[in-house]
Amino acid sequence: MVLRVARRGLGSAAEAEDIAQEVFFRVFRHAKSLQDPERLRSFVYSVTIRALQTELRRRKLTAWLHFEEPQALSGLGWRSVDMETRELLQRFHVLLERLAPRERLVFVLRRMESMTVEEIAAAMELSESTVKRSMARASTRLSRWIAADPLLAGLYREEGSRP
Repeated sequence: MVLRVARRGLGSAAEAEDIAQEVFFRVFRHAKSLQDPERLRSFVYSVTIRALQTELRRRKLTAWLHFEEPQALSGLGWRSVDMETRELLQRFHVLLERLAPRERLVFVLRRMESMTVEEIAAAMELSESTVKRSMARASTRLSRWIAADPLLAGLYREEGSRP
């Protein structure tokens, strides 16, 4: 679960593994503060999300300072995917990287992890209305950016779906 969310949120298998190690270090360090064992899953999700938010903020800052280029799908193990699909996934992931960290995580958790608004709100320690607003902003921005990309726009029209 942690690796899957981190891979989807970061777009890099190697960085996802680093985040997973950090998450489990934090979980073990703070496990004694967990009073209800049935809340372990949401506790791990919230620790994962905080670690991802920190990493995404760091990426934004370093990209702004031109220390590193955005990472798009490096090492995700999608070798079996055909070249055209891989190109589309890379283009979409570059758009995801343009979103603010909160919007990106809300989008990933809702659309890729199929979490409910309530689950996301609990895991990210946000109100449900904030989650809904973040999801709406992310969807609006992604729709606009997809429309501006000729390859993604064609697929978007064919599928008749929205981000």
